[in-house]
Amino acid sequence: MNNNIRSSPIEPNKELFHARMRQLISVLQKHDTDLRNMTAIELFARGGDWHTMAYADEVRSLEVWEIDNRWELDLKKNLPKAKIKIIDTIETLRNSVDLPKFDLIVIDNPMNQYGPSLNNVPQYCEHFEVLENIPKLISNEAILIFNINKKPINYEQWPLWKKRREEFYGVLNTDNLEIDFLFEFYKKLFSELGFEVVFYECVKRHDYLDYFVYKIRKMNG
Repeated sequence: MNNNIRSSPIEPNKELFHARMRQLISVLQKHDTDLRNMTAIELFARGGDWHTMAYADEVRSLEVWEIDNRWELDLKKNLPKAKIKIIDTIETLRNSVDLPKFDLIVIDNPMNQYGPSLNNVPQYCEHFEVLENIPKLISNEAILIFNINKKPINYEQWPLWKKRREEFYGVLNTDNLEIDFLFEFYKKLFSELGFEVVFYECVKRHDYLDYFVYKIRKMNG
């Protein structure tokens, strides 16, 4: 198991994160989304108290994945109805077949690079590896919620992270990404994965971080 544990660049404002998640739920409801009938999964769940608790009781069922077993007791306390798995999210997505399918997929991805290292360089970055494997978790359609850092803090201190973002987004300037560019980028990415986009939204999470929301449906599904 990968023991390279992510950390937050700032002290989390959980009250703010809960408020932002409730705002996000309101946005979904405007799109006639019935959370009560949805099977949900949270990837990179940590202790479940950053934002997961804000929607856990709104969905029909919830499964959470977290790599660090130090958070298991907190997850059980904060999310008593959830199915909890202490596993490496990316390793599981890459190597598993016939995974359970979900209607709502919340990817609370870390920033920067993380995970197992090769030549002292962590191999995972943000949600990049997760999204390329996301079809394994979807039957026909699903709503995805994931973090995007449009304007990273202290970016010049992380040249390898900068390089990964440049490679992923296909542009040289990734220190202040425009929202219209990002919307179109992810629409194209999901199309390449075999999905059409039903709707998309953006909800501010923090000064440096936004929730991006996409409802996607398999083409010809």
